This record gives sequence, structure tokens and C-alpha cells, in this order.
Amino acid sequence: MSNIYTNELNEILNSTVINRNIDCTIPCNILLYFMCCCPTQVINYFPPGSKDFKEMFMILLSLTPYPTVFLLMCLAAYFRTSRSVLILAMVFLENFTVIALKNFIREPRPNYLCNQEFGYPSNHACFFTCILFWFISEEMCTPEHLQFEHKTYLIPFGLIYPFIVYSRYYLNYHSFGQIFGGIFLGIFIGVGWYLLNVKYILCTDNILRQLMIYFTIENNLTNDLLYQDDGYVLLDEYQALIQKENELRNMKQKLRSVNKNMKKMKDIEGLNENFQDIINDNNYDENAANDDINEFGEESSETNINEINNNIGDISDSLNKLKKD
Repeated sequence: MSNIYTNELNEILNSTVINRNIDCTIPCNILLYFMCCCPTQVINYFPPGSKDFKEMFMILLSLTPYPTVFLLMCLAAYFRTSRSVLILAMVFLENFTVIALKNFIREPRPNYLCNQEFGYPSNHACFFTCILFWFISEEMCTPEHLQFEHKTYLIPFGLIYPFIVYSRYYLNYHSFGQIFGGIFLGIFIGVGWYLLNVKYILCTDNILRQLMIYFTIENNLTNDLLYQDDGYVLLDEYQALIQKENELRNMKQKLRSVNKNMKKMKDIEGLNENFQDIINDNNYDENAANDDINEFGEESSETNINEINNNIGDISDSLNKLKKD
């Protein structure tokens, strides 16, 4: 095992990707070292020169994924929409994929002699590329009334994107090959994740869609159509049906509780004659109690559900006619 490890290490050290001219003695803050954003030269902060400003600017650009992830988490928690939640899920998926590929391909960074980490593909390039191509896919494939409204916010993102990618090359954390590998992977993840969600997950009845309904995440990427066994139904009708079913279930539980209490009161004198007749009736059941409730003017939950089912049937018929036309 030691020979295998030694041979692998020798291959890495002899790799043409490694830049042997990098000075590893340049001081680096422990936080910058952890975030892989160390400077390439000693920075003079007071007073800074032109090269110092450039170095600090490149470090700030290289740090942008961390506040970006925090911002995406805040947006997903505040708006609770399918767009914000799915973009956040995409960047976590992207990060997991890149880490797995890095440890599988094991191509060293140009400054491997200083930090001994792998660099193919570039996580920064993949991160920002997948976000950029999500919005490009949305612009091309999503109906206009469902597209992202605040597109002007994407202009500075698009302008600064190439500088962020270049900062990783400038700081000697990635070669151009590793950066382009991250870009191509980001395109694949951004476009693929968008199409997977808007063409399948958000438009069919599946466990992920059910989770979004359960956590009351608003769907703002599709026309709120769910495919059921009996055709397409509107999402609000589907949610109303679930709500009515829950109400019916609660009503039945209350009726069972009333039934038990009334049976306990069977021997109590002075009971209302109507209640006494109900208690003594051998055929008393929950349906009879529902009938009593209806006689006092309250709507039956089952009637509401039947009406919703009829509405869903009408919607399904209309959509099927549209599909045929």
C-alpha cells in the first residue's frame, strides 16, 4: 500500500499542472487559507499600492461564493418559491458533484505544493456558471409571465462573472483547463437541473412535488398543472381537495368521540328525547350523524369533496379537449 501511495504522490508531484515557482512562504490569514483565497504576494495594507489593490480585489472576487450561498439561503427561507428553493438545491448538488469529481480525477492545483488539494474541475467556475445558465434556460424556455421579474439584478452578475473566474487563475488555484472544465460542468448542471424540474418534477405528481406542497412552497415556474391518473388538474383545486379530505377526517374523529360520550350518557335521566332516540337506535353510525348535521343546516364535507371532484373532472375534460385541438 505504501508503494502505491508513493507512486501516486510522485505522479502528482511530477504533474505539469503544478507551478513550482510559487512561493509558499507568503503569509496568509487562516480564514483565507481555509477558503482557498490566499494572496500571491505580500500585501501592504497601509498604505496599499496599485498591486496591493489588485491583489485584494482578486481575493474579494474569489470569496464571492460564500456570501452568495448565504444570500440564496435567505431568499429561499423568505420567499419560499420553487425558483429560490431549486436554485439553492442546485448549488448544493453542484458542490457535491465537484467534490466527488475532484477526488476521483485527482488532478492537482497549480499551487499543490503549498496546499495539497485537487483542482479539476473548478468549483468557483461551476458554481457561477450553473446559476447563470439556469437563468438563461429560464429566459429561453419559460413563458414570459412566469420569468424572473427582476432581470436587471442579473446584469452586474453577468458582468462580474468572468472576473470571478479569472481570479482563480490569478491566485494560482486553478489552471485554465480546470476552469473550463468547471464551466462545461456548470452548463450541464444549470441547464439539466432546470429542465428536470420544469419538465418533470413541477409538472407531475411525485414525492418531490408532494414535499413542496407539504412545506407550502409556491410554484412560480410552471402553470401549476399536475398530472393525475385521470388527467391534468389545477394545483389550487388539488390542494383544496387535500384540505377537504383533512376536514372530513377531523369530522369523523369528532363524531366518534361524540358517539362514545353519548353511549356513556345512556343511563342518565333527563336526556333530550331526540338524543335518547339516537342512542337507542341500533343502526346509529357516523353516516347517520352526518345526516343529523345536514338537517341542522351545516354543509357536509363529503358534499364539498364531490363538488371539487366534479370541478376537477370538468377541468380535466377541458384540458384534454385543448390537447386534442
